[in-house]
Amino acid sequence: MCTQDLPLFDLENNNTIFFFDQLVAISRVYTVLHRYLCLFVCFVGVLLNSLHFYVLTRKAMRVYIINALLCAMSICDIITMTSYFIYILRFRIFDSPATTIGYSYPWLIFLITHVTSSIALHTTSLYLSVIMAYIRWTALDRLDAKWINHGALKQILIFTALIVSIISIPTVMVHKIVPVKDVIGINETEAIGGELKLEGLYTVQLDETSINGCALFRVNLWITGVMFKALPCLLILWFTIALIYKLVQMSEKRKILRGEKREKEEFQLLATSATPTNTTRDESSPRIRKVSQCRNVSIDRTTLMLIIMLVVFLCTEMPQGLLAILSAIYPTHVHTMIYVNVGEVLDLMSLINCLTSFIVYCVMSTTYRATVKSVLCRPGNRRAAFKNTHLLLNSYRIQVS
Repeated sequence: MCTQDLPLFDLENNNTIFFFDQLVAISRVYTVLHRYLCLFVCFVGVLLNSLHFYVLTRKAMRVYIINALLCAMSICDIITMTSYFIYILRFRIFDSPATTIGYSYPWLIFLITHVTSSIALHTTSLYLSVIMAYIRWTALDRLDAKWINHGALKQILIFTALIVSIISIPTVMVHKIVPVKDVIGINETEAIGGELKLEGLYTVQLDETSINGCALFRVNLWITGVMFKALPCLLILWFTIALIYKLVQMSEKRKILRGEKREKEEFQLLATSATPTNTTRDESSPRIRKVSQCRNVSIDRTTLMLIIMLVVFLCTEMPQGLLAILSAIYPTHVHTMIYVNVGEVLDLMSLINCLTSFIVYCVMSTTYRATVKSVLCRPGNRRAAFKNTHLLLNSYRIQVS
């Protein structure tokens, strides 16, 4: 791998040897399950994200820039899962890496494209999540902020795609396609004599020719760990905490402005008095309390959605970033002994992360569920479903204003 890199583990220690033996054994068992789990997750993920995109583009949902960004994220997730689905079928099910010597040149072009595009698209989704958190945080102070309008959507998407494309260049440069016979070290005559067909077969190697040692490989790992994983997770953590703190402040201000404390005191006085003149007020008080509880629940749902998204992002992306950074510091020990054995688990976590937006919206958003029902229900019931969706949307606008 890399020469003269720092050692991390004592490979002569019996406990260390036992640990890596167990890690390799677990990896061999899981790799059989991984291909089928990923096929299922990718198939379901493409369907759900397609539905997610279609629902968010409906008239009742596309009025907010947040939903427009979620549409872009769903497109990234659809392409990522489709590419991974093809990769699993071709390289993990139809051909086993343990018995396959090489592949045709076009399939290796697809493999490098799949690796690069998957990382870039998933990183784009992470940074769009950061932008969504920033927009929500800004909208609580100013509803006329620049980044809240749909006019800023094009700028956001172009800028994000440009930055991610630039930092993805080392991922492309670090790989090169070479003939299998050059790797094995035999010529075509020896291959034919040994009944080994190598003509037209290629494999992928790390490109260490243009830059001394594995400097480019280390740079790529640093970029992957810091720019692709750690930085967006830290930004999401920062903006989500700031947003939750601001939601709590706004909730307290709303309670004061609406005079909820004063209403509670009046309700207590009315409850203790049994005069007939207070009957009308008492009958309406449960409705007032119910409206107040609904407003509190609305704020709690928003906070809970952010907390769920935060936990999912941190659990799925931060370990990958930390492992990539450690791989850059200790490439021989961490990358070849740990990452190679747990990389498939990390891939599955990233694929599950692609389903977060749809699941959270279905569970937490009443307007979203009503829109899904209006899309999936029979034509005879669509008019009523659309009516309920618009009523919910207008109610949401009144609460926000």
